[in-house]
Amino acid sequence: MKTSIAVFVICLGALPGIGAPAPALKDWPDPGLVVRLWPGAAPGLVAPAKAEEIVNQRIRNVSVPELWVYLPKEKKQDRAALVICPGGAYVHLGMGLHVGNVVKLFNDRDIVVCGLKYRTQYGTNDPAKDAVADGARAIRLLRLHAREWGVDPARIVLQGYSAGANLCLNLLGRFDGGDPAAGDPAERLSSRPDLVALMCLWPQGKSAASYPVAPNPPPVFIAAAEDDPVAPLTFSRQIVQKLQGQGGRIEWFIVPTGGHSAFHYGASRGPGAKWPEALLPLISEWRFR
Repeated sequence: MKTSIAVFVICLGALPGIGAPAPALKDWPDPGLVVRLWPGAAPGLVAPAKAEEIVNQRIRNVSVPELWVYLPKEKKQDRAALVICPGGAYVHLGMGLHVGNVVKLFNDRDIVVCGLKYRTQYGTNDPAKDAVADGARAIRLLRLHAREWGVDPARIVLQGYSAGANLCLNLLGRFDGGDPAAGDPAERLSSRPDLVALMCLWPQGKSAASYPVAPNPPPVFIAAAEDDPVAPLTFSRQIVQKLQGQGGRIEWFIVPTGGHSAFHYGASRGPGAKWPEALLPLISEWRFR
């Protein structure tokens, strides 16, 4: 894949329906479908697990991973699907902020939205390891149900915020083409997303050297704030160098201010709130392969 870089700054023209941020949702919308990622217990489950709970729209102690599917009202085929991995430092999941607040935005543009309820710290488990397994499984399940849900299996976008972006980064080093001999039909399918959107990429206290990138990575959109102390721009730049070394294509969306909450659509009023204006054209027009 030819390497190229495009830098988006904040002088973007407004798309219809994207203007001032809407008020943050008090409750996330009900998904049309809730799909458990794994038959039975998730792999590597460490018992006993603390009970899951919801506090301030954030889900804690996640040990039963699920895919929350929001389908556009009109039934169509060959639509793009956006799998959103909310942030929360692998301690909780900001499902209301990162998923609920954008469902209408993307559904109105005929994009299937899937909120990934991936495993967090629920006891003595390894949440980063569990989460990337859940992310790979979610991509496979989307391909398995592509026709049923009206999804083009070659237009699957994986987006992550902070720890969710860390999950996406881990998957960029571990995706595979599936196991054709697997008894589970989902496991026969590829876990490689067709586009990855890294929002405020959190390094989890590690250096870029700790994150390998597999050959033939998908195109990557990176949203970063220059004043973010939690997700330093320098770390994102180091990851970009690794992606470019594997022939990856990069699209930047850099804003000067907003810190770690710069890209909270519906809650942030800074320049980062315009990130959909940069990402939507890529989802709609990019020739992913």
